[in-house]
Formats: sequence, C-alpha cells, structure tokens
Amino acid sequence: MPQTNPAVTPQLRRNSLGLPELVFQGITHIAPAGSIVFTFPIIARQAGPDMPISLLLSTVLCFFIGNTVAQFSTYMPSSGGYYSFVTRGMGSRSGFIATWNYLLYDLLGPAGALGFLGYMLSDILQSELGLNVPWWLIAAASFALIWALTFYGVRLSMRTTALLGSLEVLIMLALAITFLVHPGPGSSYAAPLRLSSSPHHFQGILGGMVFSILALSGFEAPAPLAQESRQPDKLIGLAVNFSLLATGIFYVFTSYASAIGWGTGDMAAFASNANPYYALGRALWGAGWWLVVLALVNSAIGTGMACTNAASRVMYTMGQAGTLPARFGSVHPVHRTPAFAIGFIQLLGFVSVLIVGLLFRPADIFAFLGTIATLGVIILYSMANVALTSYIRREHPDDFRIWRHVLIPWIGTLALLPVLVITVYPAPAWPDDITPFLFVVALIFGFGYMQWRESRHPGVLRRGATMLVGHRTGASGEVDWDASAAE
Repeated sequence: MPQTNPAVTPQLRRNSLGLPELVFQGITHIAPAGSIVFTFPIIARQAGPDMPISLLLSTVLCFFIGNTVAQFSTYMPSSGGYYSFVTRGMGSRSGFIATWNYLLYDLLGPAGALGFLGYMLSDILQSELGLNVPWWLIAAASFALIWALTFYGVRLSMRTTALLGSLEVLIMLALAITFLVHPGPGSSYAAPLRLSSSPHHFQGILGGMVFSILALSGFEAPAPLAQESRQPDKLIGLAVNFSLLATGIFYVFTSYASAIGWGTGDMAAFASNANPYYALGRALWGAGWWLVVLALVNSAIGTGMACTNAASRVMYTMGQAGTLPARFGSVHPVHRTPAFAIGFIQLLGFVSVLIVGLLFRPADIFAFLGTIATLGVIILYSMANVALTSYIRREHPDDFRIWRHVLIPWIGTLALLPVLVITVYPAPAWPDDITPFLFVVALIFGFGYMQWRESRHPGVLRRGATMLVGHRTGASGEVDWDASAAE
C-alpha cells in the first residue's frame, strides 16, 4: 500500500490525463447511445426523415457554445469549470448560481439515466428470461459500480470511460450500417437529405434542433479535469471541440441510417414507437439485439462516471473555497480523488431516483429528472456565454475580438431560448408538468443557501474567483497551479 505523508495535504493527481482521455470524458458525458435510443424518436416527431439535417445544424450551434468553454480554459483552466468561469466573468453571486444550475444538471441528469436503466433492465429480464429483479436494486448496483470506479483513481475511471465509450459507439455504428444494408419498407436514400422531407418542412427541422441540442449537451465535461490534465490551457479546448465533432458526425450518420432502416416514408411510426431500436435490433440481429442492450448499459454507466468525475471536481473546488462544507474539498490520501464529493453524488442520485420511481412510476424517472437537468443546463450555458464577453473585455482587452467573444457566444445563447420555451410550454403531461416548479424551488433554495453561507463566512463567495485557477507559464503550455490567479 502506498505511503502518504500526513503532514502534506493531499491534492488531485496532476498531469494524469492526455487528450484521448479528455475527449472520451466529453463523449461519454454526452452519452451517445442513450441519446440515440431516447432522443432520436423525439427529434423524428418534428423533423421526420430530416433528422440528420437537424443534428448537423445543432452541432454547428453547439460549437458556438463550446467556444465559451474553450476560451475560458485557455486563459484560466480550473477544476471549478463553470464555477470559476462565471465567477470571474460576472461576480461571485452569479458564479454560485451558475454552479448551482450545473450541479442540478450534472447530478440529476445521469441519475435519471441510471434509474431508467434499472427499470428497463428489470423489464427485459422479466420478459425475456423470466427473472424478477427489482428495478431499484439494479439502479443501486449501478450507482455502487460508478462509485467504485471513480473513487479508486482518475486513471482507472478515465480508462474505463474510454473503453465503455468506444464499445457503445462501435455497437451503434454496427447497427447503423445494418440499417443501411437492410433498408426499411419504402425507404429512399435521398429523403433525409431533402429539406422537403420533413412533415413540417423547415419549421420541423428547427423543432428537431431543439432536442438535438439537448442530445449534444455534456461536451463541456473535460473542463473540470483541468488540474489533472497535461497542458490544460491547450488540451481542454481541443477535447471539447473534438468530442463535439466526433459525436456530431456520429449522430448525423446514425440518424440518417436510422431513417433508412425504419423506412423514410413512415417516420411517424418510428417517432410513436416506445422503443424503435428494440424493434429494429430484434428484427435485424435476432439474439444479437442484446448488444444494443449492452450499448445502453455502457452509455448509462459511462455517462454516470463522466458526470461524477466532472461534478465531484467542481464540488471539490467549492469545498476548497468554502462555498460548500470543507469535507467536499478533501482528497483521499491514497487514491487522490475527492472521495466525499463522489460518495455524496451517488447517494443523492440514488435517493432522487427512489423518490421519483416510488412516488410516480419507474418509467417516469428519465423524463422527470432529465427535464430538471435540461432547465439547469440552459441557464448554465447562457450565463457562461455572457460571462465570457465581460471577462475577456475586462481582463484581456488586447485579446478581445467581437466575433469570438461577443457574436459567437451570444448566437449560442439565442439558440438556447427555443429549448427553454419548448421545455416548459406547452406544459407536459403529469408528472413532468411539475418539474419547472421544482426547478424554481431548487433555485430559491440555492439562493437562500448562498446568502446564509456568505453571512456565516464573509468573503467566501469571492474566494471562488481565485481558487484552483491555473496560470500559463509560457508558450510550452505548462500551467502553474500554486500561484494565485488574482496576481
């Protein structure tokens, strides 16, 4: 067992991650296989066979939002991610509220996927094998697995994340190729490329873009791993862009193949089917459809690990700054991971899943928690885009460019407004219709906690502007994590 010096405060393991690990952190956080199965039918409801066009345009728009993360990470890489970014750009209170939204998004989003995974696997085991395994037990095992893989070291969790991400992408690519080789009834290979194929024409393509942007969210996940990565001022931005590019191309191809495989002339049936990929997988792969189930399991576990790695580093930074209790800022002396934050995330996620699954139905878990997470990420991205403009103009005026630091982030913000409207109006069916109210309650609670924390520890919010923010030390890309960012 490695020996540690108790007189030295444990730190996160620096220089552990290279570009491939960071890229897979972004890809698995996006959860491509899960997004395909759960989101593509919703996109098809609006865009029909023109799903690839909606996803292509959304990928371009997400690059505008990703520019904000890349720019901030270049000038001030930080394990706090959006916490440090918005604090430095808009002030300490705005930074805390942005981070509160981030935690709602990054804790509840993967919890919803894991809870729904438990429900789905329980149903499959019952119908296919006659095994009666409670959904909550499968969910509990999933949370426990994620805890173990993230607790015992960032290298183990990132390598596992890369493996799971690669496996789910390969399985879904193989399924997509099968769709192209065996087109559905009445399919036209040209239909997904024509704007007129959408049942609502260009309006339908725009409607599909709303949910396409949601399917791409998560690309910012490499940012909180800055302190553990090599040359974070360069690699974080590259990882964000590469994960977006890879996932965007993957989505465009698989959505095109899905339309062909189902039948471009009957996409309404694809959109209304409870699980069209289950139907297609069984029809084309026979017993091999279990590989699709494996891809979904990989996707849920992978995104749970990616979100835990990202959110725990943000909570670690907040614990170090004092905006969360000090235990969140502690690091395990051997494994060099924020152990308390990791455990808290799994416990909170499992309790959230139990509450929704037991009060309502297990089938409601994904949509219920996912809607709250969606509202959080819209506010988060918008605040960060505004913060970038003020930060660069104030602290790096010589580098300020209208197109990069004003136009690009603000176009990204405007693109998010329809997402916000569609999420709350028209009101969804019960119980999802109460999610906007719960989100507002969560924000009020966060604001109250922020005021209480500042009153008990004056100046603690301002400290977030300088905690764990690195300095570039030269053209080589090395970063000094020990000097104050305020210098």
